[in-house]
Parts: sequence; C-alpha cells; structure tokens
Amino acid sequence: MKVPASIRVGTCSHTGLVRSANEDDYLLATSASSGAVTFVAAIADGMGGAAGGAEASRTALRALGATLIDGDPGAGMDEGFARASANVLQSAAAVPALRDMGTTLTALWLCDGHAFVGHIGDTRLYRRRRDRLEVMTKDHALQEGQNLLTRCIGAGQSDCAPDFAKLELSSGDRFLLCTDGVWSVVEESALEALAALRDPQRAADRLVRAAVDRGAPDNATALVIDVLDPALGESVEVQLPRHERPSARALWPAARSLRRPLWPFA
Repeated sequence: MKVPASIRVGTCSHTGLVRSANEDDYLLATSASSGAVTFVAAIADGMGGAAGGAEASRTALRALGATLIDGDPGAGMDEGFARASANVLQSAAAVPALRDMGTTLTALWLCDGHAFVGHIGDTRLYRRRRDRLEVMTKDHALQEGQNLLTRCIGAGQSDCAPDFAKLELSSGDRFLLCTDGVWSVVEESALEALAALRDPQRAADRLVRAAVDRGAPDNATALVIDVLDPALGESVEVQLPRHERPSARALWPAARSLRRPLWPFA
C-alpha cells in the first residue's frame, strides 16, 4: 500500500487464545487529492458474535475511509463517524441475525500538520513524545472486572456520541492504536517499553505477542505510526503484513476454545 514518505507504520493482529474469530479490524489509507497528502489510521473492535462483530468493524471502517479519503474534501471526522454509525445500523436492520452488532472505533487523521482524532468505545490511542507515552482517548466503559461499554457504534443506538480532538503534530511523534485485547492485559510498564521499540513493525508485533503470552482472552490488534515530518510528503509503496503475525502459525499457541464470543454492553 501507499503511505506518505515521512510516515513509518507497523501493524499486527491476532485472534487470541479464547476467541474463535478475530472481530478486530483496522484501516490504513492515504490520499493525495489536489496535491495535499493526508493519512488515516483507524482501529475497530466489533461485538455481536463472530459474524456480527466482524461485519460491524469492517462496515464502520469502510464508511469512515470513504468519507475522509474518497469523499467530499470538506468532510470531517464527525461526518465520517456519523456515516459509520448510519451504515452499521442499516446493515443491522437488513439482516435479523446481525441486529445487535456494534463496534468501537478510534481514528487518527493526519493532514495540514495536525492530527484529528475521533473515538468511541474502549479501543485506545496513545501518543509517545519525548520518551513519554500518554493516553489520548477516554474509555467509554465501566471497569468492573470486564469492560462494559457505555458508548459504541451500533448495538441499536442511533446516536453514537463520539469524542473528537485536534492535536498539533511534531517530528518524532509516535502514535499507538490498540484494542483492549492489548492494553487490558499488558501491564503499563511493559506496554510503555514495547511501544518504545525503535522499529514500528517490531513494536506492533511485540505488543500483540505480549498479549498472547499473557493468555490473550480477547482479539489483540496494534497499529504503530511514526511521524518523521508533519508535512507528510509524497506517497511511497510499502509492504505491510496481510495476515496474523507472525505468518508461521506454528509459532502461536492454538485457541483453547471455540465458544461463541461474549461481548458485554451496558
């Protein structure tokens, strides 16, 4: 895929050791329309069973990408989330088996020297700047032994009420987007150390591997984005993993259960 020349990307996703299917999904997309280069990285954690969760996360990401990358140049993050919500609800209404499907969604849109953030649910965005890792999003969940979502896209809700923010970009910024299958099982000190690894692909791999080493009760996905220059520059072709990492399945433990995933929602 194409990414701006001043962006370095690492991606990793794994089903985990309990879930029977991976309902996490992510989006990486670059636009160079009208001479302005923009870049989108987004992550979604679906819920509603194997079919519903995967469909919800995929639908939301496609709608967001179509709005920010392929749509009206004046469209913003709020319009992208509104379209994601509408599309997920429309798909749920069309198929009775998917009527309860929903998803979290956390997005990072780099353009004009800024980072625009959209967020709902308990996926997270971190920023590492000057050796300090900081959570840039607020979890929409009740922490009661297991995360009970208080806000999400879909799940029968027509009003998704996401959070939005605008951040200044600086050379050397690193952003980490990850699902709760990573941040909820990897202790803070280990997460900070792994997020600091120099190579973004190695950092993403090691973060997910750390979740697997700790039992991986949920799907685990991590995206690591390095910003070398806020100006982004022309796009270049890069090769990113297309399958669960590492590609040799024998290196990862097999799932312990094929039970239907349970996705609590408050």
